[in-house]
Amino acid sequence: MSVIEAPPSISPGTVPNGRTHWALYVGVGLLTWALLMYAVVEQLFDTNFYVLWEATSLLAGDRPYRDFYQMGWPLLTLLSTAMQWLVGYRLIGEFVLQWAFIAASMVIGFHLAVRLSRSVRAALAATLVAIAIVAATPTFQFPKLFFYPIAVWVAWWYMERPSVRRAAVVGAVAAVAFLYRHDHGLYIGIGAVLAFVLARVVHPDARDVRSSATEAFVFTVVVATLLAPWALLVQRNEGLIDYVQTAAAWEQTWAPARLPYVALRDFNPVSLVSAAGLPSREASEHWLLQLTLLLPLFVLVRAAFDVHHRRHTSLEVSQAVIAAAMVIIVGIRLFREDGYFVAVLPLSAALGAHLLTGPRAGAHGVWRILRRSLALATLLVTCVAAVGYVKAWDLLEPGEVKELRPTFRELMASPPIDALQPRADAWNVQPPAWLADPQDVQQKIALRYMHDCTRDGDRIFVTGSTPYQVGYYTQRAIAGGQVQWHHGWRSDPVHARQSLTLLEAQSVPFAFSTHDPVLADLERYPDIRRYFEQNYAEVTGSHGLLLVDRRRQPTGRFGALGLPCFR
Repeated sequence: MSVIEAPPSISPGTVPNGRTHWALYVGVGLLTWALLMYAVVEQLFDTNFYVLWEATSLLAGDRPYRDFYQMGWPLLTLLSTAMQWLVGYRLIGEFVLQWAFIAASMVIGFHLAVRLSRSVRAALAATLVAIAIVAATPTFQFPKLFFYPIAVWVAWWYMERPSVRRAAVVGAVAAVAFLYRHDHGLYIGIGAVLAFVLARVVHPDARDVRSSATEAFVFTVVVATLLAPWALLVQRNEGLIDYVQTAAAWEQTWAPARLPYVALRDFNPVSLVSAAGLPSREASEHWLLQLTLLLPLFVLVRAAFDVHHRRHTSLEVSQAVIAAAMVIIVGIRLFREDGYFVAVLPLSAALGAHLLTGPRAGAHGVWRILRRSLALATLLVTCVAAVGYVKAWDLLEPGEVKELRPTFRELMASPPIDALQPRADAWNVQPPAWLADPQDVQQKIALRYMHDCTRDGDRIFVTGSTPYQVGYYTQRAIAGGQVQWHHGWRSDPVHARQSLTLLEAQSVPFAFSTHDPVLADLERYPDIRRYFEQNYAEVTGSHGLLLVDRRRQPTGRFGALGLPCFR
């Protein structure tokens, strides 16, 4: 027997139907897309390019796992590469890809919110707050925003009527998420196992060993089939065991240093009150993180009460549990900074909508009033935090509109370096001006220099804490197989020797760092550092950020600066 035989009644008009239904979904998607296009003025920064250096290498003819070490997102790299090929190597391709996934995530999140809350008003309220937040969030978060809600959606679909076909779809989603980024697939796989178990609670007739074993087998076969071509490619080049070990080491580097729930020790909504008016970005992020951590706990508590008081069907309770569990799993594994609460933003909005509505029957009148008052107060505080979060990105400033046209020119420029640093301006820079320029201005000129003074087949050694834009703007594949030298990835003697072997066989006119000096980033790679000390010289005025191969004979000079060119 299920927890209760009949679903609760639904008030007329609370759940959208027909034309109104689709209009709301389309409206959510279009609003998200429009705000993302507006917010792109603040999105052209290094971290949002984090896959594009791999796309550049692929377009140059490199093979992953042989010419560069892929870091755990093969499908994401392929999609970015395809978009660059499709649009003719323009930034607009990457941002359209990101916008599409984020808009889809908000639509799916709205759907989950309607399903959980059974109220359009509650779902819209929570989703609009989420859309405002996502507009002021780095767009590189888009795979997290998309895959976790779609995984919950598919899990719900499976739990409604377990079958072999639906188990296969769940397996396909987990496999695709794994190929998009490995840890996404692992966390979704845990959620899938929970969905399989809860489906047996919801449907007693599905508990027989044969059907359960068949569905589990099909799930496993689908996952293995979809991952097999990738696994064979890795095995033929880098070696699957070695790949798993290095990927795990990289994942551990970025794992949270402590349990995220420690952040609840200073829970205090009053902290959002500021003498300056709206809260700071930091205060807003901290509140939004705390709320994200609390929401699934509240939902689980409510699920227990619903089971006890028989207010909802076992399916509805189990679906709420799946959504809450996914937020908890991802939070424990990914919330290494306050700002990472956005990883589960669509799911958090759905859980928030669920708590905004509350039970429609069986609750005492006074308790119902107190519960609704608390829910509305929490929504109000969250809206204040969201406004503070957005304002800190200057998105509320009137001048942002004026920046849209030049920003979109930059998105459409090909090659992209022409918009970032026009050739004529860079070539006319005089040595005194170069020496006096701030580091960010020098960096743009350096990117132009490396773009103009290398030829096809040349590579650039790239390092720095966030070095992802360098290969893309210079349109050159990276040297040494990776860009994570600053973080010490693959710094053990065996892998460092592999990188040095690559370097020695490659044409590498320049070494460049976005932050600390190149040689400082190579402290954990003594042999590679020695190689650069022996064969490269610092470009005057670059503070160790730009090195040039002293063994090469220049074919020309770069503008008024007179830097050696090798084109």
